[in-house]
Amino acid sequence: MPSLVHPAMWELSVMKRVPVEFDDPQEVEAGPALAVHSLGGTGRRLVVSLAGDGGRPGAIPPIEFIGSASCGGENHVLFISDPRRSWLNGPGVAEGIVKTIERYRARHDIEDLVLLGNSMAGFAALRLTEMMPVDTVIAFAPQFSVHPDLVPEETRWRPYVNRIQNWVYPDVGDLKQEDTNYYLFHGDDPEEARHWLRFPWHRGLSHFIFCGMGHRVAKIFQKRRLLAQVLQSAMDGRPRVVRRALQRSPFGRRFESHRREEYHRRFPELRLEALAQQGREEDDK
Repeated sequence: MPSLVHPAMWELSVMKRVPVEFDDPQEVEAGPALAVHSLGGTGRRLVVSLAGDGGRPGAIPPIEFIGSASCGGENHVLFISDPRRSWLNGPGVAEGIVKTIERYRARHDIEDLVLLGNSMAGFAALRLTEMMPVDTVIAFAPQFSVHPDLVPEETRWRPYVNRIQNWVYPDVGDLKQEDTNYYLFHGDDPEEARHWLRFPWHRGLSHFIFCGMGHRVAKIFQKRRLLAQVLQSAMDGRPRVVRRALQRSPFGRRFESHRREEYHRRFPELRLEALAQQGREEDDK
């Protein structure tokens, strides 16, 4: 497998390059379905940074969240890319990710597992909680689904979606793993709302919606120097600290997904769309 191009001692954090001090990630053999690299850590936490759909079409999606995932070398990190950009639906992708993580977990006596991803990778991180024990998931701008029948108005990733032949994982799932802490971050614009309005919501989810933002929530966090603080607090299982950090942030207005009445007043057509989807799901049960 060709090596993922990675300039030495740089952070590729949502495509933003910032100098940091650590060694290059090392390539890990994981079969033809995945590109995997690793960074060793001094602690017993493993952060799995799943790559999104970025980069040039046909190229391996680049590594993301290097510096913030590593926490200065404390955390072990696996960087996993799906060259097919299949939302876990490519042959061997989901199974390969689980096997790679479990193998690394056993080899390094890992006690705490965190899955981290942006966009397509956020979707994958959330869905993978049904396949293995996960302590924390942090997902920026994850899609509820890119299946044309489930979210037909979503066309942004259609060139990749059209190549998916077998929809094993058509949507994000119910996100109800009792031992998993979920942190989700979305912008509130209509393109993003088509997804987060469809997400389940319950006490186990910390789901934040940011007014005036779109799909680039993670990049804005990084630019405002909030990304590392939010990730560290979420990894440590401290949702109140995450909320306080967001309250002190310069992002302006935000709300949690279960307090969505204000959004429904602003975009009533999306409320009807979400209710119609909910009705279809109930009819299918």
